[in-house]
Amino acid sequence: MSGNALLVVNGKIVTRAYAVIDNFLSPQEHLDLWAAFQETAFSHHDVGAWNRSYQLTDGENLVSSAFQPRKPSLRDGTAGGSPAQPLLRALCEKLSALMTVSQPPIAIDPWTGFSVSAWTYRPGMGLEWHSDTGWLGAYIYYVHPVWRASWGGELLVATDDDSSAGIEAACGTGHALIYPQPNRLVLLRGGTRHCIKKVESAAGQAYRASVSGFFFNAGNASD
Repeated sequence: MSGNALLVVNGKIVTRAYAVIDNFLSPQEHLDLWAAFQETAFSHHDVGAWNRSYQLTDGENLVSSAFQPRKPSLRDGTAGGSPAQPLLRALCEKLSALMTVSQPPIAIDPWTGFSVSAWTYRPGMGLEWHSDTGWLGAYIYYVHPVWRASWGGELLVATDDDSSAGIEAACGTGHALIYPQPNRLVLLRGGTRHCIKKVESAAGQAYRASVSGFFFNAGNASD
């Protein structure tokens, strides 16, 4: 595939730089995760349950996503802290399954694990252009149950190249504008330049809620 051409594969929008998967969780799983997010994601006591690191393993051994003889399992590799939020674990299991198939939605180098963090963007908040260098890939899952077009908070992805011209093209045409639709998962290849448009005042008390993280290779995996 060349340039910014879009493909739709089994209901998934796929480009060279990113993939968008809608209805990633079941409707009930999504709403249950939102309820848990509101109750515990930012409480002092339970913050550890939402900030974690998961590892791919085969039994006791750390393996990479290229490991094929047997399906790798997901192990919570978080050092210390409180146990994982059970509903968050369900999301991570599905993410792991999605990215360990023979042809995942985006192609990244073999990874051994991924991080997990909970984020909120309230009116006036956004994130400038950056590329998250040093990571193999990234993901964003939108937890909020409702989002309006007038509320902003869109993800912009520069897919032509990482130059200022590529960024201006993305902003000017909206080609790489990804709406923060509830229950949507976005995958980004490592090094892909992107930003988050600020959440507008029209959102009122609502906020852009997401669970996101990065794919990494710990360096001591056996393929």
